[in-house]
Amino acid sequence: MTSRSAAPDPAVPDPAGNHTVGTDPEIVDLAATLRRRPTVRLGADVDPGWHDALSRWARSNGLEVTDTDATLAVTTDPTQAVRAAWVHSPFAGVEHLAPALPDDVVLTRTTGTMPGRIAEYVLTWVLAERWQAARYLALSTTATWDASNPPASPERREAAVVGTGAMGAAIARTLATLGYRVVGLSRTGRPDDAFDAVLPLAEAFGAATPATPATTEQAFDAACTDVLVLALPHTPQTDGLVTPALLRAFERVHLVNIGRGSAVRTTTLLNALDTGRLRHATLDVVEQEPLEASSPLWRRPDVTITPHVSGLTLPSDVVAGLDVALTAIRAGSRPASAVARDRGY
Repeated sequence: MTSRSAAPDPAVPDPAGNHTVGTDPEIVDLAATLRRRPTVRLGADVDPGWHDALSRWARSNGLEVTDTDATLAVTTDPTQAVRAAWVHSPFAGVEHLAPALPDDVVLTRTTGTMPGRIAEYVLTWVLAERWQAARYLALSTTATWDASNPPASPERREAAVVGTGAMGAAIARTLATLGYRVVGLSRTGRPDDAFDAVLPLAEAFGAATPATPATTEQAFDAACTDVLVLALPHTPQTDGLVTPALLRAFERVHLVNIGRGSAVRTTTLLNALDTGRLRHATLDVVEQEPLEASSPLWRRPDVTITPHVSGLTLPSDVVAGLDVALTAIRAGSRPASAVARDRGY
């Protein structure tokens, strides 16, 4: 598939001199299609409670809501996007859409206020694990006063976040408020101000090459890491990315997964817990959802399960995302929320 990550050319006046447009040909063509056929279809998978807000947004922007094929489809189901030149996912994940849509379809996604809520989730469970919240709740139900083994601040104020997009960056900033030094681990190692350092995954878990020696600021020692957060989308490259070999580099780390359950196999998690590489796993996502009642993850005191609630999308997030994307498209510019199809996010 062709890449969607190319930056738009500088904006120039349109031939009529009416307004400023960009010169990204694909986006300019999409803007023209929207003018000729200003229609939007809300997929059958879109929450019915969101229809009023999305319909009002469409009407206020001169778009007709239709139940048939339209220029814009708001959906996670590619079968609901037939003939659509633009598809907008009402959620952040696009794993069902990206591989199925033709290359010339512009695909955007919703992020909205989700990064902040996900960061709150991580903060909540990092503190709950540190302060033994589950233990004290259990003691309180039996009226038991037990001051033995009180909570202690971690000796290692080091955290690693795998995935340095909007979610990972928000998590890093929040963990920093607890005094953590946060290292981001990503495919490219591209620097980001939200992190104290960002390293490519291959470099973080292998020796630095002579051409790119690790500096003191970049140094990453998995064995000294207190919290490991997985903030990965689902792509072929991230499927099973967190391997047993990778987790063997850690020593009693608290793993929190808010990305996709496919990033780490259940058997890998169980083995890492049994060998002490993980002291606790907080899982908002798992390989198969909902998690079966027979799964051994339910019966472990060193595992906390939540039902994929850390990054719930609000209808206002979808409306805001569509509004920003439509404004960019009508100006001929590629929206910031556009998915790079070669990467899948």
